[in-house]
Amino acid sequence: MASASKLSTVEKGALLLTSAALAGVLLEAAAFWRGIGRARRYAAAGRRFERRLSARRAAMLILGDSTGVGVGATLPEESIAGLLAADYPDADIVNVAVSGTRVADAIAQVHLCLEAGLHFDLALLHVGGNDVVADTPLHQLTDDCDTLLRELARLAVRTAWLGPPDLGLAPLFPLPYAWVMAARSRVASRVFSAAAARHNVVFVDFSAPSHVAHFRKRRRNHFAIDGFHPNSASYKYGYATTRRMLGLQPQPD
Repeated sequence: MASASKLSTVEKGALLLTSAALAGVLLEAAAFWRGIGRARRYAAAGRRFERRLSARRAAMLILGDSTGVGVGATLPEESIAGLLAADYPDADIVNVAVSGTRVADAIAQVHLCLEAGLHFDLALLHVGGNDVVADTPLHQLTDDCDTLLRELARLAVRTAWLGPPDLGLAPLFPLPYAWVMAARSRVASRVFSAAAARHNVVFVDFSAPSHVAHFRKRRRNHFAIDGFHPNSASYKYGYATTRRMLGLQPQPD
């Protein structure tokens, strides 16, 4: 009888520990999804930079997701599009980026531009992060990438794809979610890089070790207040990296 009582106490203790652990997991999951909701609301308030010029030396397109919009930058002028415009004062800058865009959604952005009869010297593609978060199936992601880049070749002479960073570094994602996002980022970036190579597109892999090392240092200083989007400093870093890879030189005044 004493033995049965002792066993019952052990079982109760184990049940209590299990319940406490489960409650902790549920609380963490709830906090995570609240954070995702805040990031989405923050993105919805973003204002994209665009500058239309009738007399122009070049035509440039910004398309893709919230990083194309410039969500997280203190001012629209501090986004990639704004920094590009500052370096190229005679360029027509068209921005069709929309927060929340995945690779499949960017295809529709390209088609809208084609239907409008637009054509560009350079396109800067910002897409991929939302596919990492949503865990788009890899076979679908591969097909979507090929379709997007094939259609984009009809629209722009030259394209640079600014890939997402290692999202495991984003303060929004606590452990163990950060590990999951880091693994997804690496796998998705391999898909993006391979697609870019097939279509002669410059791929800027911000999930590469050198960039991960940069963002890991004082990582909270590289993200906006929502803990997910880049801030102005990160956009400046991303633009400088892209410009260097493309060999772009600022336009003389």
